[in-house]
Amino acid sequence: MRILQLSDPHLVAADAALVRERPAMALLERALLEGQRENPDLVLISGDLCQDESWGGYVRLRRLLEAHVHGPVGLLPGNHDHPLLLKAVLGRRVCTAPAELIVQGTRLVLLNSHRSGCSAGWLGPHQLQWLQQRLDDPLRRDLPLVVALHHPPVAIGHPVMDTMNLSDHHQLAAILQPHAALRAVVFGHIHQHWHGTWPQRPDVPLLGCPSTLRSFQCVQPCPLGRAEDPGGRLLEIHNDGSLSHQVLRWSPC
Repeated sequence: MRILQLSDPHLVAADAALVRERPAMALLERALLEGQRENPDLVLISGDLCQDESWGGYVRLRRLLEAHVHGPVGLLPGNHDHPLLLKAVLGRRVCTAPAELIVQGTRLVLLNSHRSGCSAGWLGPHQLQWLQQRLDDPLRRDLPLVVALHHPPVAIGHPVMDTMNLSDHHQLAAILQPHAALRAVVFGHIHQHWHGTWPQRPDVPLLGCPSTLRSFQCVQPCPLGRAEDPGGRLLEIHNDGSLSHQVLRWSPC
C-alpha cells in the first residue's frame, strides 16, 4: 500500500495568485502530477490547504483533485484552514479529519490538530478519546497503522515552529506507543523533511513532510540535497507489514 503525502500548499481563491512569491495553485498541480508517477493507492494532503480560508480556495482544491486523483484522498485541516468550509466543499469527495480509512489492509487515522485563532496544534479530550476507541477495535488492531496530523507531535528543534500543546503531546504518545501495529506518524506544518522518533518507540518514525509551495529553514539536511525545492513523501507498507519511506523533490514550475 503506497501513500503519497503532500503538504502545506497554501492555496487562495485566485487561480494565478502568488503566495510567498510562488504560484500556489500551479505548484500543487505539479505535485499531484509528479506524485502520480509513484502509483499511490492514497493521496494525503496534511494541512494548510487554503491560506485565505476561502470557499473559492477549497473549490479550486476540489477541481485539482477531481482532475488528477482517481483514488481515495485524505485531507487534514491546518492552522491556515477553515475546517467547516473544507468539509462543506470537499466532504463528499474526500475523507477529512478526524477519520479512519482502511486501504489495502492498512489503517490510516487522520487527526484534526486545528484550533481556531491559534497557530499551535491541539487535539482535545474528545478527539483523543475517539482515537483511543478506534485503536482498541479488536477487529482492526493488528492491521498496519499510520497516523497523520498537521502539527508535529514533538518539538523539531526549530526556534519558531509551533508544535502541539504539551498535554496533548503526552496523551497522544501514551495512546499510540503501546500499539505494536503502529508503523509511522506523519505530519506537515514545518515545510521541510524531518525524521525523528519517540524514545519509547524508536522503531516508529515521526516524519515531517516538505511543502509543495516553499521550504522553511531546514533543521535536518534533505536526503536528496534539495531542501529548497517543492516536495512530498512516499510511504509504502509492504506485504510483510514493514514500512519504507522516501522524500520526493521536483523543480519549481
